[in-house]
Amino acid sequence: MKMQDLKQATYRAWESVSRYNRAVVQPENFQREVKARFGDRRCKATWVKALAYFEAQASYDACLDAYMLVLHTFNFTPERWDYEYRHEILDAFLMMPEGLELIRAGLEQLFSSDFTQEERAEANGFFELVEERGGESGRERLPVGLDRRINAAHTAA
Repeated sequence: MKMQDLKQATYRAWESVSRYNRAVVQPENFQREVKARFGDRRCKATWVKALAYFEAQASYDACLDAYMLVLHTFNFTPERWDYEYRHEILDAFLMMPEGLELIRAGLEQLFSSDFTQEERAEANGFFELVEERGGESGRERLPVGLDRRINAAHTAA
């Protein structure tokens, strides 16, 4: 993504979070917040961190059903505009209070009898993201195995 597009996407995510929190949306506040929280606004890395944080915060704030995190929010596919930043967005979400617990709850819901195998298969982008993370140092592994089962969901009979 080009720098200008990245800045615009970051602004839209910030605006969404601000509106959710009923804050007054003013562009000058956006610039100050990005600089104060994430650093030098001339660097692309700053904008990537800001985008990831605001996207994660918006996802956290808007989460009504945890399974939607798996089926939609973090179900990244190459066609999505935010695909190249999927790891950073998920990392930022995992830093939120109860972020990992929400994903775990979403997986438990998805693997309950309320969902069919076909519905579970729709979350392929999420599972691919989890598999990619497995080999990366410094990234937290999620509690789902490569066979797409939740570790704690299978008990002995």
